[in-house]
Amino acid sequence: MPKYDLGESISRLERGVVKYEVLKAICDTYFVFKRENATSHRFYEDPYAGGIVNIQSGPSGDAKRYQQRQVAALLKRRNEEG
Repeated sequence: MPKYDLGESISRLERGVVKYEVLKAICDTYFVFKRENATSHRFYEDPYAGGIVNIQSGPSGDAKRYQQRQVAALLKRRNEEG
C-alpha cells in the first residue's frame, strides 16, 4: 500500500506549502525516479500521464510552490485516467 493516498496527496499539495521531503516522498510513491544531477534537482517521470517533473528544495527546506502545482496536476491526470 502506498505511503500516501492519491486523493490525500493531491489535497495536501493544493492546500499550501509542504516540506521538500514530503514532496519527494509523494514523487517516490507515484512516479519513476529518473535521475538526480550533481545539484539538488531530482527528475521523475509519470508513466501513466506521460509527464516529467523536476523538483528541488527551496531555501527553507520547503518545496517550491510551482513544483507542487506541477506534481498535483500530474496526479490529477492520473486520477482521472483511472
